Parts: sequence; C-alpha cells; structure tokens
Amino acid sequence: MLRDRIIFCLIYNNGAFMQSRNFRMQRVGDINWLEKNYKFQKISFSLDELVVVNATRGKKDMESFCRTVSRLVDDVFIPITAGGGVESMEDADSLFNSGADKVIVNSAISSNPEFIKKIVHRYGSQSLVASIDYRIIDGEPVVYTNDGETRIDDSMGSYIEQLHALNVGEVYFNSIDQDGTGFGYDIDTIKKYAGMFSMPLIVA
Repeated sequence: MLRDRIIFCLIYNNGAFMQSRNFRMQRVGDINWLEKNYKFQKISFSLDELVVVNATRGKKDMESFCRTVSRLVDDVFIPITAGGGVESMEDADSLFNSGADKVIVNSAISSNPEFIKKIVHRYGSQSLVASIDYRIIDGEPVVYTNDGETRIDDSMGSYIEQLHALNVGEVYFNSIDQDGTGFGYDIDTIKKYAGMFSMPLIVA
C-alpha cells in the first residue's frame, strides 16, 4: 500500500547548496556548513527520503557532485535519490557507487530515451526517478528541461505517457512557478494529472 512520505530536498550548484525561487539560485552554504547545521545523521530518523538535485547551469562536474553525495550518505540510513545532468551510464554508475539508491533524470527523457531504457535494464525501474519541471502558460502546464530553460512541445498528458512507456519507477513533479515561493503546492495541476500516474508521485 502506498503511503505519504516526508522527503527532504537539497539543491546543489557548483559545490554549494542553494535556496531556489522559480529556479533562480541563492547560495546558502557548502557541504561543511550543511553538515554543521543540519546533522543529517540525526534528523534522518524523522525523514523518509533525501533528494539531492544538481542544478548547476551548463556543464555539470559529476565527479565533484558524486563526492558530495558520498559525504551526505555517510551514516544516513534513508533512501537517497540524486541526479541532475545524468547523461550517460558512467554518470549513473558514479552516483550509485557514491551511495545513491536512485537517480533522478530530466533532460535525457526527451533527448535520449534509449539511455533511460539502459538505466532501467541495468538497475531496474525502481532505481529511476523522472523529474517533470513545468510552468503554467495560458492556463496549461508546459514541460521544461535543461534546468528550466528548454520548452518541450509535447503536452503534459503525452509526456506522462512517455514516462510509462520508458517504465520509470517514480516521478518528481515540480512546479517552476511555485518553486521556493512559500505559497504551497500547485494543487490544481496535481489534482488534474495525479490520476494519470501509475507509479509513485513525489510532489515538490
């Protein structure tokens, strides 16, 4: 039976952790600051999962990101989902080898669906989380990739059907308009599309 989960999300950008508002970033602190102030080894007992998203613009340093993930998972005994800029099996392998239980993908869903199939084939669908970033334009949700910079022409319904065809394990549903605003969730869109997902849905 599916149940509600409390999931803590961290936004990473060029070696630091960020506060995000409508995908605009403001630096908060590095991994040392995070470990000092959040002490995940202690608060993880109150959480069900940790999501770490690499939102670095342009070319992402996967090696540096993986080192950060490796430090985060030390003595933290909850599932860790990590991703952002995952474009190859080497990227996926590196994250899993760094302690991630699942990888999160976004741009590759539309640009390289065969790669998505390879991840599922090697690690299983339960290891893959598909991120949907979207904005409301003229009353309808429009999907964006590449850190919210590239618009996808497919409708939301068609995009969700593609995720089912790729056999992804979970979906991370993220409203760019609501991101970091403090005004809560995009309830109308969630209600409209939640019934289309056969897999677990993470609402950001």
